[in-house]
Amino acid sequence: MRAATWHGPRDVRVEEKEEPTLASDRDAIVRVTTASICGTDLHVYRGELTVVPGTVLGHEFMGVVERVGSGVRRFREGDRVIVSAWVADGECWFCRRQLFTQCESVNIFGMGPAYGESLDGAFAELVRVPNADVTLIRAPEGVPDERLVFIGDGLATGFDAVANAGLSPGVVVAVVGSGPIGLMSGMCALLFGASEVLMVDVSEERLKFAESLGFRTVNASRADPVEEVRLMTDGRGADVVIEAVGRTVEPLMTAIQMVRRKGTVSVVGFHLHEYGVQMGQLWLTEKKLVFSIGDPIRNGERLIRLVSEGRLDPSRLVTHRLPLEEVPRGFELFERKEALKVLVEVSRGA
Repeated sequence: MRAATWHGPRDVRVEEKEEPTLASDRDAIVRVTTASICGTDLHVYRGELTVVPGTVLGHEFMGVVERVGSGVRRFREGDRVIVSAWVADGECWFCRRQLFTQCESVNIFGMGPAYGESLDGAFAELVRVPNADVTLIRAPEGVPDERLVFIGDGLATGFDAVANAGLSPGVVVAVVGSGPIGLMSGMCALLFGASEVLMVDVSEERLKFAESLGFRTVNASRADPVEEVRLMTDGRGADVVIEAVGRTVEPLMTAIQMVRRKGTVSVVGFHLHEYGVQMGQLWLTEKKLVFSIGDPIRNGERLIRLVSEGRLDPSRLVTHRLPLEEVPRGFELFERKEALKVLVEVSRGA
């Protein structure tokens, strides 16, 4: 089969790879129809995470069930499915309480051996899906892939960013970082009843895109974004700030300064490093700091309903559609911020 594999920092190749087989009676083999390059994939692409050369990249995808193990009960060959980026066993203490991202045997596709077994990922014609009855989410007929595929990771993350912040109707939300996760968080904030969503970024192109979606914007390259947000909120700061950049301490510190007293900062940016946080400021101002990964297994069916009803449409973020053979170019476009969301069209399914 054809697959996009990692061989070193910024060295992604599309090549022939052996087809996956069922390793457990709880596995399924999924023929991928659509996948997407996610911001988290860039950490692997750049070599910031340890990945075995030859690993298939990608973790945001959907497709059609090709084969199932004898222990799979909920799915059969030919079923159209969304695949949760996170693999969970469905049996441990955390899973029994619907906390699937904290499963005692959690894993993620295409991200190397960070959680034990290195699972090949989404940018391939076929993918082995462990614990299929838990990891797979049944997809409805009549709704195109491009509206559903992000439920497996990005849309679920944006949803949890808002839900975990305890967002209530009428509040002002600021989002630091207007990339795909930030924009999906903004969409979900409006769904939860936010009176206004302010998108904060240094990229003029991304801010223009955010404006086309109806968001108010703050250009952090032209003025102090903390002061700008305070001016827009009678000096208080935003009620909720979603930090959707990650990587370094600066966006996190900006979010903490930008939120009002007794407000909430919801962190969905991917942070790899340890650094000090201004605990004194948090304590004195009683600000809350929460972290969200995004749980497609717990929230998948709810998100499917919202997408099917037209209340959420993440496909509006798609700027590029590429075949599997052009995944390396898709990574280049995404890293240079010339693409917002890259959809990889792998096959047409069964």
